[in-house]
Amino acid sequence: MKKWEPTRLQHIVTAILEQCAQDKGFAARLRRADNPDTEPYAYGILCALGVNLKQDEERRPFALIGAALSRDKRGQDGDLGLGAALRHCVEDEEQGAARLRRLLVCRCQEEVCRVLRPLLSFLAAKEVPLCHARLLDELLAFPSDDARRRIRLRWAQEYYGYDVEAETAEEGTCAC
Repeated sequence: MKKWEPTRLQHIVTAILEQCAQDKGFAARLRRADNPDTEPYAYGILCALGVNLKQDEERRPFALIGAALSRDKRGQDGDLGLGAALRHCVEDEEQGAARLRRLLVCRCQEEVCRVLRPLLSFLAAKEVPLCHARLLDELLAFPSDDARRRIRLRWAQEYYGYDVEAETAEEGTCAC
């Protein structure tokens, strides 16, 4: 049986969480990354993570997830996909379904990052154990039409209660 190895993105998420716990200034700079007007405060951190700042498709997801991690009070990455995390924190199913539909109609990575910004703050406030490494992986793949379709279907399946853990293990992606 093959031993489980953490992915590069899981290592990055863990490193960010550890650094945020040790250095409040680091966390404060990273919190600014999810706003395009204040994002430059986090450029040094993003560069240290190996992010190519000139590539919007790479910078945007790292900035968004980094800012979300800097707000995380739990200190460790969660195990829920985005759809399941949303389902766990809404009291009104229709409200949650409306938020999910808003995500599912996003046509590009820029739009989904913009829609996710307040949703990630909402999930953090509810202390939902979202798997940030998996979401980062999904956002990095979002520009691809085929990947975008699969990601949106996965989010919907998770929200409506379908267990996709077995499916994700077959695909070889982070099941977190």
